[in-house]
Amino acid sequence: MAKFAKLIELDNDEQVLLTVNYNDDDDNFEVFIRTDLEGCVAQIKLGFDSEEKANNILETYSQEQAVKFRSEMVAMLS
Repeated sequence: MAKFAKLIELDNDEQVLLTVNYNDDDDNFEVFIRTDLEGCVAQIKLGFDSEEKANNILETYSQEQAVKFRSEMVAMLS
């Protein structure tokens, strides 16, 4: 069974969480990438036509990508 979540720990107790979900309505797999910014959740959703593609994102998403995602969300919400 493939993992459905990945938590990446960053500096200063910051975290980025990735989850894979199946969307019945759209018949696709979604990867949610989210982080908490001072009590506010910043999140993006990526859609894939196969579970394999969605799981590949979960497996290969790196610490560097998490740092970049978080800094982009901070900049967008500042």
